[in-house]
Amino acid sequence: MGKGIMKEIAPNIYVATEYPGVNVGFIVRPAGIIAIDAPTLPRDARAWRRQITAMEKGLILYTVLTDAHPHRLLNAGLLKAPIVAARAAYARAADYTDGFWRNVVRGLMRYYPNVGGSLADLNVVLPEILLHNNLTLHKGQVDVTVERVAGSAPGSAWIDLREEGVLFTGDTMVAETHPVLDASPDTKAWLDTLAMLRRPQFSGITIVPGRGPLCDQETSQDLSEYIRVVRRRARSLHRAGRPQTDVEEFVPELLSMFPVPEERRDQLQRRVQSGLERVYEELGSEESMSSS
Repeated sequence: MGKGIMKEIAPNIYVATEYPGVNVGFIVRPAGIIAIDAPTLPRDARAWRRQITAMEKGLILYTVLTDAHPHRLLNAGLLKAPIVAARAAYARAADYTDGFWRNVVRGLMRYYPNVGGSLADLNVVLPEILLHNNLTLHKGQVDVTVERVAGSAPGSAWIDLREEGVLFTGDTMVAETHPVLDASPDTKAWLDTLAMLRRPQFSGITIVPGRGPLCDQETSQDLSEYIRVVRRRARSLHRAGRPQTDVEEFVPELLSMFPVPEERRDQLQRRVQSGLERVYEELGSEESMSSS
């Protein structure tokens, strides 16, 4: 990846949306830099750190994770700064086993075989600064507040820089790609967050989604509709008394809702199916509670 991958979207706020895996960014403050998420592949994380530290205020003070998805956590330690995350994200990350990480690495090596050697030598670093609801990072004259939100995973968080015209959402908002639903604790609450994102106070804000191109609040309509379709399909199976394995029949319909590059079809198909399975489980709990 070349240096041109870094883009300044507002004064002292930079993003990169072209790395495979997740979007990343950083905020320049008088005392140094706050990084937001980390590239999925080791070579990209090291290149990203070099770009950050080449800035005038190139000391990385913190790395903030918008959730503990392996694609974000895997190389966050390579940015060599204390990692900040929601407590629920930390709890999820702490539960990842060695076997889990081996499966993650195998999956990445399947799609990116030319980085296999570097993936084999990973040392995952857990978050060490935890927040329950909100946490303000105060370094210099300008605060940065990390807010926990109901989103795609336990401990989803976003970085609200509305005064500067930017919102980093993590996977709570993705654009032009299939969302990650397989760890969502509450898709109904997630839909409420997306509805809040469409309120007037977010009008005109540049949204940095967890995956996909920069967008605005209206793009959230597509994601909301996707989640509503997943919930309707999963609920229809429950009410018909059908097993979880039958979610497979809805995968083609959902795949058609966002672009599917041919080289990523298998990966996205698995993402869609695992998301359907997760929501089937979630709605099963809802149905049980409503009938008790």
